[in-house]
Amino acid sequence: MEDTVGLRSDAEARALLKQYLMSMDVEMVRECENGENWGYWIRFGNFPVLIDHRAGTHFCVVAFQITLKEEDAIVHLNEFYERNDAQFIFELHRAFSSPLTAFSRIIEQGRVIGFTVSKYIYPYHAEFNVRTLDISLQAVVSTGAIGIAFLKWMARVVEIKHEKGEEISDADP
Repeated sequence: MEDTVGLRSDAEARALLKQYLMSMDVEMVRECENGENWGYWIRFGNFPVLIDHRAGTHFCVVAFQITLKEEDAIVHLNEFYERNDAQFIFELHRAFSSPLTAFSRIIEQGRVIGFTVSKYIYPYHAEFNVRTLDISLQAVVSTGAIGIAFLKWMARVVEIKHEKGEEISDADP
């Protein structure tokens, strides 16, 4: 009995992934290729998602990136991290976590400016199918959408704080 698992070639995995994406009626925005690295920018619903493959690996990363644009929201977010606010960090993790996905912070110049929700997929393996891809895309996008709602709520709190000129506390409605 052989202990090695037969894997698809790079070209086969790439073609299969593209075929599955097209069969799902997902909008293909752009194909990316940089040397041996390749990937696809797609639009799943209204959300941009990157499927990225790094040379020498037998998996792809499905990634949904959320970046804050407004300076006030970035400052407000980082104030929670500086204070090590346990309740906020718990709520943030709850918003960006799921059993199927992971998330990481996007840090620029020492400040958190956003988050990436991600999941690995394995198009090189024989068990990979369109259902696996669909579940992965849905998991990343739905978790990211909840994270966006959380960040919008946080930004709304910043707007209210500026309008009233006062600090928002737990007692405020």
